[in-house]
Amino acid sequence: MNRPRASRPVLIAVAIGLSAVLTACTGGSGDSQNPADSGSVADDSAPQEVTDEGEGSAPAGEDGSAEAAGLDPANLPEPVATGEIPAVVEGDDAGEATMTVNFYGLKREGQTVVGQFSFAVNSDASDEAQWIYDYLGKQSWHPFLVDSVNLKRHGVVGSAGGKAQTNSQGPKFRPGQTFYAFAVFAAPPEDVTTMDVSVIDGMPLVTGVEVQ
Repeated sequence: MNRPRASRPVLIAVAIGLSAVLTACTGGSGDSQNPADSGSVADDSAPQEVTDEGEGSAPAGEDGSAEAAGLDPANLPEPVATGEIPAVVEGDDAGEATMTVNFYGLKREGQTVVGQFSFAVNSDASDEAQWIYDYLGKQSWHPFLVDSVNLKRHGVVGSAGGKAQTNSQGPKFRPGQTFYAFAVFAAPPEDVTTMDVSVIDGMPLVTGVEVQ
């Protein structure tokens, strides 16, 4: 299986800018309906904040682009998991629109782990560009990881400028276009080599994902 390019200065810069303030696990909001949201998993819900918005605190490239997500669209790796969930599209009165979600894997970058994703809406009802927030029914995207060894949930890392992930209300995209995304999480201890991933609400938990 092809892997993402080894040189990823964008994601490394994000990781370096955040690593100084990370503990073993930071929190973030998740979707309470997700099966990983159980009483047996510790949920550190208050995200750590970065007060220094120095160089590298934001990804290069247009948000939602493959470059910003650290992916090469001409040489994409095989997805670790793919799911199809309902999507809300203006003019789709029959409710037939769907969103195909690809998860490409986890990459350890120092004290952080970076996840890479893509989204594509399937609908003939409209070609109007919308936020991913709109396609999700006015809901933000909240991925998270589960360290099943230490029973801890890792939410997206927080910073002074917001969360270290692709913005749910950033650029818009049309049905048929591919929207690429990344999310940064606190890394688990070195002896933890796999994690479970809640990619998006409505998609089954992806278990035993190797941390590269």
